[in-house]
Amino acid sequence: MDKKLRKKQCREEVRKRLESLPKEYHEKASQKISEFLCGMEVFQKAGSIFCFVSTPTEVNTRSIIQHAWSGGKQVAVPRCLEKGQMEACVITKEEDLEEGKFGIMEPKAGCKVLMPEQIDLIVLPCLSCDKKGNRLGYGGGYYDRYLEKCTGVRVVICREKLMLDEIPAESFDQKGDFLITEKGICPIKG
Repeated sequence: MDKKLRKKQCREEVRKRLESLPKEYHEKASQKISEFLCGMEVFQKAGSIFCFVSTPTEVNTRSIIQHAWSGGKQVAVPRCLEKGQMEACVITKEEDLEEGKFGIMEPKAGCKVLMPEQIDLIVLPCLSCDKKGNRLGYGGGYYDRYLEKCTGVRVVICREKLMLDEIPAESFDQKGDFLITEKGICPIKG
């Protein structure tokens, strides 16, 4: 079976799982993931962090962003551009955000752009992932394109109950360096 079709099937399977999970599970998993991430040495030493602003169905990143601000870190969040491209824009408060493309909160116009090589730590979203660090995204390829230019440490955050045994990976798919679930931190090897 072709990888694009397999990915589509994986997305459907994960979305069904997501719908069946109780709200309490989402909240507890998000809290544990945030604690693990913010406790990592790489997080504590990072001067700049690129982190997505979560939607209601994703791991909640608000506490991660707040923790980064309270630690004096520069926080950048994605802004979607044309043709599957995005940029990292610095925000210093919640009010720097507005609803953007796809109904996702994005930085307002005028927020400073942080270059990919200036980012120390990247927090990656996913619908699902596997233990090898392969991410199943939403299908737009925004992160895969952006990560080609990044040198910072990549951390994929995913709820354990949404993980799959294997995600079909294509040559352009970008992996994480670490995977964090509510059960702990897992370094990703090669």
